[in-house]
Amino acid sequence: MDLKNIFLFENIDNESLKEIEKFSKVVNLNKNEIVFYENEPSDYLHIVIKGSVKIYKFDSKGNEVIIHKFVAPSMVAERANLLDMQFPANCAMAEDGVILKIDFKMFKKIMQKADICFKIMQSLLKKMNFLENVIHSNLILDVQTKIAKFIYEETEAFETLKQHSIATLLNIKPETLSRKLKKLKELGIIENQHSKLKVINKEKLKEIYKF
Repeated sequence: MDLKNIFLFENIDNESLKEIEKFSKVVNLNKNEIVFYENEPSDYLHIVIKGSVKIYKFDSKGNEVIIHKFVAPSMVAERANLLDMQFPANCAMAEDGVILKIDFKMFKKIMQKADICFKIMQSLLKKMNFLENVIHSNLILDVQTKIAKFIYEETEAFETLKQHSIATLLNIKPETLSRKLKKLKELGIIENQHSKLKVINKEKLKEIYKF
């Protein structure tokens, strides 16, 4: 794999790239294969090169709770790497894909070059923004508006995740979600296509709901 094509290394000199290649490896994984487990040491920085991954935990009843989904190209759990802490959740492939694993201890020696630190910071800020949106949605918005906001901002996730996973993400009951989605169908915003929900009029969400 040509590292120069990866967003994190766009401005790195060839000598540094060759050095990074020595302690990096490309892994091809199938859907549902594990990328890393919760509490596993964060020895490697993981970059999704192709496909997508899901970050998840298990609740007290053993049910899988999806926290977030990352689509390529994207770094995953880089906060754990930077703080030298164990991974805070499980990560598995949401579909077939490719992961680049970089030995982080070795990588830290090169991070000061070019704008790698800045790009990692951008990635972290994006995830912080996602968290702020979750908090805002749970504390301020009513249920129908919360769902509309999620569909508008996370359309791909809405069309990919199962309804119980969406309900978990939004902290609402599955039956409540089902009832609210029925209303959005009646408004011509979403519809069923081949057993999946599809967004057919995204902008209408902004016209009806304020978020």
